[in-house]
Amino acid sequence: MTNVPTDTRNTGTESASGHGSVRKHIISFAIMILFTVIAFAMVGAGMSPTVVIPVILALAVIQVILQLWDFMHLNQKGHSFPTLFIASGAMLGFIFVLVLVLWP
Repeated sequence: MTNVPTDTRNTGTESASGHGSVRKHIISFAIMILFTVIAFAMVGAGMSPTVVIPVILALAVIQVILQLWDFMHLNQKGHSFPTLFIASGAMLGFIFVLVLVLWP
């Protein structure tokens, strides 16, 4: 006899590949959907662009961070090289947008 566990069922708390709980992914997804609904509601309500644009940009940044952290598994060990490239691209994108906004 070997010491192999006989109960290999996935209980739903941990995904089959060990990338985290399903509950955590569902909560993150619900938060992202909520942020999208908030952005659509603000635009649909005809709010001032001086209020809407910064709020939508802030919600978008939060959504990107959530997606990278939860769905791309950048919170796990061994992802420092991809994280470096993503951070570099984000910084270049931020600089590009800043130059476009501030250019006379």
